[in-house]
Amino acid sequence: MNHLEKLLAGNARFISQDTEAVNSSELRAQFATGQSPFAAILCCADSRIAPEIVFDQPLGELFVCRVAGNVPTPEIIESLEFAVVHLGVQLIVVAGHSSCGAVTAAFESDHPQGLFSQIALSSHDLEDCIAHNAKQGVKTILDRSPLILAAVESGNITVVAGVQDIASGKFDVLEQFHI
Repeated sequence: MNHLEKLLAGNARFISQDTEAVNSSELRAQFATGQSPFAAILCCADSRIAPEIVFDQPLGELFVCRVAGNVPTPEIIESLEFAVVHLGVQLIVVAGHSSCGAVTAAFESDHPQGLFSQIALSSHDLEDCIAHNAKQGVKTILDRSPLILAAVESGNITVVAGVQDIASGKFDVLEQFHI
């Protein structure tokens, strides 16, 4: 099972309420000396989004970067580079979600400012904008990080854009970038 399949299998368990992730004191003690997550997730800071829960993963499996609107700011991109170079992650996921307040704020504003001005809008439909913003997040990461682009081109990592539906919990993959 590859890393994306592992995430999607966890999402299926989450949806069916048949979760397996356990976060014991023994596991916490094991991670006191380091970490080796298999995936890095860029997601929104929304309180309804929790990748470890949504993908049914225990502590130490996901390197999570959160910011309103899942915008790949320079700091976020540098954090993802750290995850690739120093932690050896082989999967990066840009995860948008339905009913995103940050995308809604940018969508409804005539002149978005600050972080909201970096949200990628595409049409006159909010759900399309949410999906476009996740896909554009991947493009931004690959455009601004020669390190991550080289890792994708060499076949060392896969970068994925997707959207989670808040009501059902289901995460749908929209695009994959890998060799």
